[in-house]
Amino acid sequence: MNEPLASLSSSGENLRIMVVVAHPHDFTHCAGTCGIHTARGDEVTVVTLTTGKMKHNERLYDELIKPADEQDAQIVNQSHEAYAEEKIGELRAVCKLFGVTDVRVHGFREPYRMDQVPESVEALKHIILEVRPDIMISHRRYLRGRSGMVSASRNEHDEAGFATHEAMYLASVPDPETKIPPHSVALTYYVGAFFETDEMDFYVDISPWAEKRVQAEVLFASQGHTQAFARKRIDIQAGRAGWSSGTQYAEGFVRGAPELLDGLPVPPRALQFARGGRLEALKRLSGEDQTGKGHH
Repeated sequence: MNEPLASLSSSGENLRIMVVVAHPHDFTHCAGTCGIHTARGDEVTVVTLTTGKMKHNERLYDELIKPADEQDAQIVNQSHEAYAEEKIGELRAVCKLFGVTDVRVHGFREPYRMDQVPESVEALKHIILEVRPDIMISHRRYLRGRSGMVSASRNEHDEAGFATHEAMYLASVPDPETKIPPHSVALTYYVGAFFETDEMDFYVDISPWAEKRVQAEVLFASQGHTQAFARKRIDIQAGRAGWSSGTQYAEGFVRGAPELLDGLPVPPRALQFARGGRLEALKRLSGEDQTGKGHH
């Protein structure tokens, strides 16, 4: 299932992967895949366009709906900046869990809108020219709702996707003034968490990383995540993706564009599933088969 991401490294060279997200927590949706690649020796850079200071402050919400004399002053008086510092620390701790040490945090205006902060595109372009990634992982760049209709609202994730594509285009254009060599990203993948199941192009088996995905959710305590909530979330999200793809836990991705191949792609896992027994497949789903690829 992870053949698309592994294909570039068939020559033995390490890959450079760049992840661009709107908010710190968004990284978790592809963290297991990034952990697989850092363990292989590939380099991963994570960029968040905002600090998330305006997102998921559930503690503040709950305090502000109480009568004034019952509110926790420490929570109510916490500044956006202090809350942002919490989330930045949580992001760095989560990235460390998955072997990612290159973390770039920007504090662009929230809610994030690309046209309101054009400097964000320029900042991304400079990071692309510095890191020179082979693979870009980001949000989708589609303004549409669940039925495929154009959305009436502007979503920060979609805006981040637009900014990423704009930056990739600008990085690929040669500049006679700077003389910096241009760079073209080989493959772009969108985080599957923001798509429906029937829109996925492929899944990456993250079963060995599932417990770290749970830990990652717990680390985002600023958003009110508890151990029970974290495990339920991973069981539902990554577990559902795993169920759809024939394993315990998985992360889904959507291709940014069709790929040119030398022949039909034949992932070894697909042949294993087709040629193996049905009872074996059930054991892989339940985790009883500890000998299959991708399991401890």
